[in-house]
Amino acid sequence: MFWNKKKKLPITEEDKIWVDEDLNWLKTEFGQEHFMGIRTVTPTKDFYKRTFDGTEKDAEFILERTMGLMNIQNVNIKLDFFSDSPIEMADGTILTTSADLNGSWKSASGTYEQTENGTVISIEQGQLKNPISLIATISHELAHQILLGENRIEENDEFLTDFTAIVYGFGIFIGNSRFQFSSQGFGWQSSSQGYLPEQIIAYVMAWLSKERNEKTDYSQYLNKSMKKYFDKSIDWLTENE
Repeated sequence: MFWNKKKKLPITEEDKIWVDEDLNWLKTEFGQEHFMGIRTVTPTKDFYKRTFDGTEKDAEFILERTMGLMNIQNVNIKLDFFSDSPIEMADGTILTTSADLNGSWKSASGTYEQTENGTVISIEQGQLKNPISLIATISHELAHQILLGENRIEENDEFLTDFTAIVYGFGIFIGNSRFQFSSQGFGWQSSSQGYLPEQIIAYVMAWLSKERNEKTDYSQYLNKSMKKYFDKSIDWLTENE
């Protein structure tokens, strides 16, 4: 009968296995008490009390606040900026990158680098207009500091880095920034930010919500597709608890 139909996860069983392994590794690495005490960060004044105006000062504020939320202490991180946007010349021509000309353009939202002079996080300037995307990027780059900067891993792992940012409560920002459209002066441009698909991000958030017995009302913060995958994951985890 249809009412006895089992709930279905939005990710494959193979994906579930390695995702669960990574989450349990992070739980062990951070310690039970700290892991369980982390709160979900919401796009509200409770966490980011500021009126954003699209300036570099916004990024500096977000960096400092996010470092506090991610328990990153006693480290000096320099913020830098770069632009991946095409440049329109005075004669109307548009300069693009060689990658764009070859048809393989993929914009970087941010970068993390450890140098002789310290740690540098670089942010693509276009994100200054979008605080949600900016917070998602900075939380991801700071997750590199937690994993690489604190010597928890030896080689970079972008999936694990995204997981770390989500574990620290930034799933709403990362999920809602996963795929977006922006209006450019010469048309519409799609932007894919991050490394994980929406389905896996939503499952990780649901896993953490169940594990921590959270009370966050995700429905008021997630976009339509993220909410669909999150609800499916919660239903499956509840049924198979």
